[in-house]
Amino acid sequence: MLLVDEPTAALDRERSEAIVGLLRRVTDEFKVATVMVTHDTGFVPMTDTVASMRDGRLSAPQAVSAARG
Repeated sequence: MLLVDEPTAALDRERSEAIVGLLRRVTDEFKVATVMVTHDTGFVPMTDTVASMRDGRLSAPQAVSAARG
C-alpha cells in the first residue's frame, strides 16, 4: 500500500502530471493500493475510486467512471 499526502503540492502542472502518472503506473504494475490525499481534483480521472472530505466528514468511496488511457 502506498500512502501519498499532497504529492503535487509544490509542483508545476507538467511535473504534477508526471508524478501522478508514475503513481498510477506503480499502482497498476505492482498491484498495490494507493491512497492519495490532494486538494487538486483535476487528477480524479486518473483514479479508480474517490472519496472526499467536507466539514470533517468522509464521503463513501465512489467508483470513477472516466476511462483511463
